Amino acid sequence: MTPEDLVNDVKRALSSDTRIDQSMVRVSGEQPGVIVLDGQVDTYNEKVLAEDITGRVRGVNDVINNIGVVPPIAKSDEEIADDVRGNLKRDAWVEWSRISIEVIDGVVFLRGTVASMVEKQEAENDARWIAGVVDVVNHLVVKPEITIADAEIERDVRAALIKNTRLDLTEMNVDVTDGVVTLTGEVPNFTQKRIAEFVAFSVPGVVDVVNELHVSGAVRPAA
Repeated sequence: MTPEDLVNDVKRALSSDTRIDQSMVRVSGEQPGVIVLDGQVDTYNEKVLAEDITGRVRGVNDVINNIGVVPPIAKSDEEIADDVRGNLKRDAWVEWSRISIEVIDGVVFLRGTVASMVEKQEAENDARWIAGVVDVVNHLVVKPEITIADAEIERDVRAALIKNTRLDLTEMNVDVTDGVVTLTGEVPNFTQKRIAEFVAFSVPGVVDVVNELHVSGAVRPAA
């Protein structure tokens, strides 16, 4: 597949998804397997979705997301903070009382403690859907209610990865230190890199995931 073919496939994938206005997103790719997204969208969620959709296209090994967020209607930082707080309060997966919210020029900062990586991600999801948000910086610290030994976490992460039939663990390594899971090695595509990270942070006891997996054949263009 040529870079031009891959760019066209990504454009078709974006245009077929009703959650995003593909006409606002520019797609390019000069390095084999590496797609660059530019342009601007109305919401931060669209920016994240564009990257997710692109990463699922066969042949994509890496995604560089340079999309800007320009909300069509101006909202004050106080209004955005109130909306984020409301979403957190309504979310049964999140203990909102342990989370503090600060909004600066549309950028949402989440701070505090949560019980799991899943709760941390759900809190971020609650913020990213809010109109007026241009970015989310997630500083939430994971403090599991029950401490689990690193060796046990590593065993459980490996077991979870093995159970996922979409993953090839041949060149993948797992290391756990103080609850932080580090994934290293090589995977055949961008989707597997994302799946491995999702599987790892879903394991009880994990406080963070450092995804250093390399996609075979992916070479990022020089900055």
